[in-house]
Amino acid sequence: MKITYDRDIDYMEIFFKKEANYGDEINDHVMVFKSEKTDKPVGYAFESASETVFQSNFLHLTTKLAALLKIIRTAEGLTQEEAAKRIGDITLRHYQRLEAGEENTTLEMLERITAAFPQQDFSKMLSKGA
Repeated sequence: MKITYDRDIDYMEIFFKKEANYGDEINDHVMVFKSEKTDKPVGYAFESASETVFQSNFLHLTTKLAALLKIIRTAEGLTQEEAAKRIGDITLRHYQRLEAGEENTTLEMLERITAAFPQQDFSKMLSKGA
């Protein structure tokens, strides 16, 4: 999975596959990218991403955590290595896999992540929006 985030305009793209695609608007703030071959979703784009990503009911919780980590790290101006150090007892590669949505996390790790970024609202990952 590849997640890109532009904090200046609060825009995020999440792609699960790299292949030829076309965009189809879901609503005013969300676009789905569908495979030209299979017509199945290969990615999404979110305007006002710091809110709309978490209101989606089509993203897996692991993906929402990855997106939130990317948003937090970018907002705080941290490198991935600095974010990993803040969490503590985690390798840079482990952090990279979390931020890329490549790894399911344990409750213990989620507890450590929330403790490392106490000012952040991790409960919004559980939102069941549109």
